[in-house]
Amino acid sequence: MGLGKVTAQSQGAAEGYPFISVPHPVGMIPAEEVRRKADDAVQELLGTALHWQPRPRSPESPCEAGGLGFEGSVHELNRFFFEKGWSLGLPILPPTHEAVARMVRATKRETHAVIGQVPPRMGLLTVELAAAHAVMAGCRPEYMPVLIAALEAMLEPEVNWVGAATTTATTSAVVIVNGPVVKQIGIASRQGAAGADHHPNVSMGYAINLIADIVGGAKSPSPDKSTLGAPSDLVCWFFAENEDALPEGWQPLHVQRGFDRGDSVVTFMAAYPPADNADHWSATPEEHLEWWAHLVSPLTAVGGPCEVNQMDRHYLIGIGPEHAALVAGGGWSQDVFKRRFWERVRSPLSAWPRGGPHRDGLAERVGTLSPDTLSPVTMQPRQFLTVITGGAGKHSHYFAPFPRCSPASRKVGL
Repeated sequence: MGLGKVTAQSQGAAEGYPFISVPHPVGMIPAEEVRRKADDAVQELLGTALHWQPRPRSPESPCEAGGLGFEGSVHELNRFFFEKGWSLGLPILPPTHEAVARMVRATKRETHAVIGQVPPRMGLLTVELAAAHAVMAGCRPEYMPVLIAALEAMLEPEVNWVGAATTTATTSAVVIVNGPVVKQIGIASRQGAAGADHHPNVSMGYAINLIADIVGGAKSPSPDKSTLGAPSDLVCWFFAENEDALPEGWQPLHVQRGFDRGDSVVTFMAAYPPADNADHWSATPEEHLEWWAHLVSPLTAVGGPCEVNQMDRHYLIGIGPEHAALVAGGGWSQDVFKRRFWERVRSPLSAWPRGGPHRDGLAERVGTLSPDTLSPVTMQPRQFLTVITGGAGKHSHYFAPFPRCSPASRKVGL
């Protein structure tokens, strides 16, 4: 019920939108119990349909942030913010007027300019509010253009952040930066880039989650219904592509997305936790591909034949520099790697539980089906995006998108 209310709110439904509650579970129960629950729900539905009247929703409008007086230590301030629901549990820095103003000045934007509405609560995000959370996360002013580009990408419809923010899945943001801005402000792209010890990556990753949870209201246990959750709910995946390690002739992620090589671009994706390809043994691209084939399949996420529309999404293959050198050294171009990956990484329909695949929709795309039919992850090789990630070590990563989520890219500007 709570998730339904939040979802309705995020889609602009009127206040007081009615719901019919069907007690859990509704699957894997006897047919008689299903029938009883359905009969009860229909009776309630008829009454609601006859008598409910919508109330118009009052829209938010941008306004100047009010001041807050507080006396006490930083420890006490952190406790106060957490109790108010204004932080996530990690320490924050005080968002003083002076610190927020410095952040805003680094953007060349109006203080109250609206970036967008953050689902599921559809909280109105202004430049000033983003700056306040950036201060809380420890960001430096020069990070603001990159942070705003990431937030604008997050709010693009194709990202489906409302779904990612309220799901039971262990879904989080993956943010990848390309272009000159990477070296200009020191975003890590090599050893351990998505982990600790890199200030731009960690602080901006923390700021994005603060904004998603506080402005957007995506907090556990409701409306964020993540069954287990992950540390990426605190600091999201945030790293730059290691463009210095790109094999000759390969294109960086932002060029694959249609931007110029000299552009600074942020790509945002809602994804499941990555699968780690720890291939320390392969000596040829063909051998390396077998590791991918046994690690990845349409079952890696809610994709493939279980969600036919998911086959139209983009999947991210994060290739470590050593694996990239192996593949390119074997004579494979970027397009050849994608095509061979697409041809080899498949699973039979027999791997899916009974009733799982949407067989009719899949049959229209791949032809006659049988238990031995091999289902591809995507419909075309070009739907795989590659990014050269990290430093020394024979590890690569595969990021599967959350259902009905596609990556969005935004050019960094002031």
